[in-house]
Order: sequence, then C-alpha cells, then structure tokens
Amino acid sequence: MEVPFSEILNRIAVIDRDIAELNRLKSRLPADRPYSPTIQLTFDKQINTLLNERVSLMELPILHPPLWLLSKEGLEPSVESSVLKERRSLLAGDLSVPHPNEQDVINFIREIPKTEVHLHLEACVNKETLKFLYKKNGIEVTDKEFEDKYNFKDLNGFIQVFFFVQGSVKEASDLGYFIDSLAEYLRSNNIIYCEAFFAPSKFIQNGLDFDEMVEVMVNRIRQIEVKDGITIRLLVDVSRSFGPENAMNNLKRVLGLKQKEVIGIGLGGAELMGPAKDYSEVFKVARESGLRCVAHSGEDDGPWAIWDAVNLCKAERIGHGTSAIQDPELVRYMKENRIPIEICVTSNVFTGKYVRKEQNHPVRYYYDQGLMLCINTDDPDIFNVNLTYEFFKLYRFLDFSIDEIIDLVRQGVLCTFHPEKDSLWKSMEEKIDLIKLKYNLVSEKQIAAV
Repeated sequence: MEVPFSEILNRIAVIDRDIAELNRLKSRLPADRPYSPTIQLTFDKQINTLLNERVSLMELPILHPPLWLLSKEGLEPSVESSVLKERRSLLAGDLSVPHPNEQDVINFIREIPKTEVHLHLEACVNKETLKFLYKKNGIEVTDKEFEDKYNFKDLNGFIQVFFFVQGSVKEASDLGYFIDSLAEYLRSNNIIYCEAFFAPSKFIQNGLDFDEMVEVMVNRIRQIEVKDGITIRLLVDVSRSFGPENAMNNLKRVLGLKQKEVIGIGLGGAELMGPAKDYSEVFKVARESGLRCVAHSGEDDGPWAIWDAVNLCKAERIGHGTSAIQDPELVRYMKENRIPIEICVTSNVFTGKYVRKEQNHPVRYYYDQGLMLCINTDDPDIFNVNLTYEFFKLYRFLDFSIDEIIDLVRQGVLCTFHPEKDSLWKSMEEKIDLIKLKYNLVSEKQIAAV
C-alpha cells in the first residue's frame, strides 16, 4: 500500500522526537541504584521498537514522491546536484560535523554490514515465538509468568530464563523456529555473518535426538543463506551447568557430525560452578579433532579464570573477559598472542559483577591497549538489546568515534572463524564506504576518487 509522503515524514519526526526524549530521560538515571538496569532495559526496548518502526517507514512505497526523492537519472546536472543534496540531507544526515545527531549515528550503524560471534541461539527467540511454541506444545504459561521470568537480577537468574526458553521445545522441529527468530534479528541489524551458541544438554535430557536437532537447524540455516545471503555457523555449548562428563559426551556428539555449519564448541554456563581447568581435557580432544574452541571467562570470576581458559583450555577467543583489566600481565599476554575478547557491554552491566554502568566498561581501555575485540549482544531478546545499539553505546558512553566504531567492525571480522576473512572484510568495506558517502562521512581517499 502506498502512503502519502507527508504522513511518512510526520511520523518519522514524531519518532525522532520520542527517541531523543527517551535518551534524555535514560541519561538521567542514577547508575549505582539496584533498580537502574531494569529501568534502563525498559528504555532500550522502547527505543529499539521505535527505531525498527523508523526503518520500516523508510521502506514503504510512496504515493506521489517529490522530485528530489527520485532517482538522479534523466535530471540536468545542476538539478541533479541540488536534488541529491536535499535528498541526502533528509534521509541520511551529516556525520561530518563535530557532534552529529545521535539518531543519524544510530541509522549509520544500523545500515553498515556487521558480524557477531557471541550470541546464544536460545536468547534470540522473541516472546511471540516463545508463546507460540508453548501454546503449540500444550503448555500453559500466563503473561505474568512470562514477565516474572524475564525480571531477573543476576547471572543465575539469567540462566533460569535460558532454561525457560528451552522448555518450550518438545520436538526437534521446534528448533527451526529458533533459527527463524535468529535470522529475523540478524536481518534487522544487517549482520551478514554470525556464530551462535547452541546448548543441547537440556534438550537431550528431555529426550530429543542431537543429530535430528542439528539437522533441523542446519536445513533452516542453508535456506536462510540462499534467501538472504546471511551466513550462520553454530558453536555447541558443552556447558559448565552439567559437569565435565556431560561436556565430553556433547563433544563426542559433535565429532560425529558432518555438517560444515557446526564449527566448534564453547564453554558457557555459570562460571563459578565450573572452572575452565575442569574442562581442559574436553578442549584438548576438540582441538586435536580440528574444532574451534572458545570459552566464557572473566564474566563472573577473576583474571585467574581467564588465565586457565587461555593456558589450559587454549581457548581461541574469550567471551566477556571483563575481569582481565585487573591483571596488566594478562592484558599484555592477550594482546601479544592476539586472543580476541568478545565484548558484551549491556550483558555485563546487567549481570553487574564487574561493571555497573557503561561508562566504566573496560572496552575503552582494551581498545586503547591494542587488544583484538569484537562487539556482541550475548542475548538480544532477553536483554532487549541489538547490535546496532551496542555499538551506539560505545559512541555515546565511552567516547568511541565513528572511525573507531568502523575499526571495531573490521576487528569483528578478524575475530570470526570465517575461512576467508580478508575477502569478507573487503566486500563489507566497499559497502561501508558507500554508506559513509551517504552520511557525508568522507575520507580523503574517497574525495580523491571522486
């Protein structure tokens, strides 16, 4: 359905005003109150809802569009110049000014292609899909029960939500809906390559077959890659929550797979319940079998836990790593050995063990020290966040420039297990350069080319 252009413009203006007001109110929240994280997430959720609406409005067909909105084909050179300038000023904004409009920064970040590698499949399931699965499988859950589950206060509370999401699955085919929810999230943030964790232990305990679950997910992943050009790879979470013996059993199941979409294992779960050193043998077998190996560490325990993850388990990436800042020698070791840290700002603030507000997150220090970093959401539908807004928080709260954000996007590619990182980044960089032109963020190289 075509919509009058004036209606679209008016609604976008209202959205921009509301977002600015929400951001203003959010910035006035005290950072050191126990209620702050929950209220902050409420603001984030509403802001993200408005941002998604704004993007959808920009894609609507327009009834009787004005001349300056049309393609430049067929226009006189003088007309073309003024038309395109006016069009760009409305639709894109200007990031070349010292203090660009925050909404323009968000729009720019949303549009550029990105990668994400610290993402839990079960935590990408939106509430609508979750309610559908519970109803489909004959399980009664009220709206109040849903909200109570998501109103958690710490890492253990988060893990209970994780089990709640897993409880909606009663047959292997249900996991196809999980992949669809993940793909919806990736599309909305222009994430073109993703490595997601899948935790099978609870499903297996509930009687589901591991190979059948993987087959369902891989089939959907392949369909999404053909349809959308989005690449999804899976890391099986061997999980601290069920102990080392269960982890080894999960590894053996992974070793029996032949699908290229499953690329390795990760160690997740409650960190204080399962030190990385207890899983060194699991990681040794995985490494010798050619699997990629990563570990959550330094999220709920000190830098000694990270030392164990990198020295004993030989983890190729460290998830979270917030406590590494306490040990300068560890920071130096990770820099010299190019061991990436998977940064999850909102998640770390919410669980609150080492970081209570964004301004104090160690990501700024890590970046300045030259560590390899990648930016991630961890659990978008549980924390009500998305990758676009995670990058924006770096800009807003930690003084990252637009160029530094683009550099972090580049580093994110280098942190992946993609077999052709250089070619992936080259194709992404070309698209980013075009988007930079759109937002008047032009480098000297681009000016010379023009």
